[in-house]
Formats: sequence, C-alpha cells, structure tokens
Amino acid sequence: MAAAAPAEQKSDVLTAEAFDKIARTILKNVYPYLALQIKQDYGITKGVCVDAGAGGAYLSVELAKITDLQIKALDIDPEAIKIAERNIRESGQSAKVKTVLADVQKMPFADASVDLVVSRGSFMFWPDKVKAFREVWRILKPGGAALIGGGVGKLMPQDEKDLIKDKMDKGELGPPQELRVGLDEVGQILRKAGIGRFEISSDDACLCGLWIEFRK
Repeated sequence: MAAAAPAEQKSDVLTAEAFDKIARTILKNVYPYLALQIKQDYGITKGVCVDAGAGGAYLSVELAKITDLQIKALDIDPEAIKIAERNIRESGQSAKVKTVLADVQKMPFADASVDLVVSRGSFMFWPDKVKAFREVWRILKPGGAALIGGGVGKLMPQDEKDLIKDKMDKGELGPPQELRVGLDEVGQILRKAGIGRFEISSDDACLCGLWIEFRK
C-alpha cells in the first residue's frame, strides 16, 4: 500500500512499515493483476513511468517484470523509500526501477517527459489533490496516460476480491473515513486541476476503490 502524505501526517494513520506489511500480505496479489491490467489497457510498455506515492514499490516491480518501462518509484517518506529500495533489489528489478524521494505535489520531472503515471492506494493521502493532479498533467507527454486509484483493479478473480472486501468491511484495511473521497468530489478536483476529459470508476471490492483514468 502506498502513501504520499508527509511522513508526520501519514504516521497518524499507518507507518511505512505497517503499509508494507499490508502490501506484502493481504494485498500481495493485487499488484500483478493491476500491472497486467495497465499493460493491456494502455499498451505503454516503453518509456518513462512514474509510480506516484509508490510506498514499497510493489506496483513498480510488477510493471517492470512485464514491460520495458523505466520506472520512477516516487514517495515523500524516507522510510518508504528504504523499503522500496529493499524490495526492488530483492526482486531483481534494480535496472528498471529507481526510487525518487519527492512530493507528488512538486515532482522533479520536466514538462511532458513521462509516458505513464500510476498510483495505487496513495491519492487519498495527498494533502492538496488539485496541485498533485496538476503535476501529473504537467509531466505527462501528449498521448501519455494516468491511472490513479485505490482499489484492486478489474482482473483479480472474484474470490480474491471477496477476501479483501471482507477485510475492508471489518475496518481492517483502507484509509480513515475522513480521507475517503466520492465520485463528485474527485470530478471537481480534476476539473480544478485543468483536466477536462477523464473517467472515474468505482471498484466494488474495496470501499476506497475509486479509479481515475485520463490521457493527455
């Protein structure tokens, strides 16, 4: 699970180690399915990808396994970066995945320099979501794509989704209620960020399972 809130703010919810434990156990099967979905839906297999709020870089690693993307696993939390570097090294994907310690609201990438932006489990923690989405739009190349959300994706088998949903229903997973955002609010955020065309969908396997998609 990834988060891009300031470390002091995120620690009030879950530490980087706690996020990583969830990612390695309950959510471990989410990332391969989601990486495959991204590859199938967008067909972007080369160029630069930014995993915004990458946490332990699990999605980054799975994308690296099935594409030739050069992936920047970005997170603002130094502890998350340490965990990501360990996971990247252990996965054997160090040549394709590099960590970046930075804020999603001020990413150190040039305008129109990135082919794909992905983020799973992070955007609900972004303090200024309008500013963050403006940054995503800024760094995307014309024709580039973004998938940002908090669910499990559409390729995971239903029985596996049900197990995760059961954890959600018991309150064992997901951000606090006050951090969750609805479809209407997300639409307003995107329009304020200058993103005119987008799709928002709901992932019923996860109470915080909104997915935001757009192309530049």
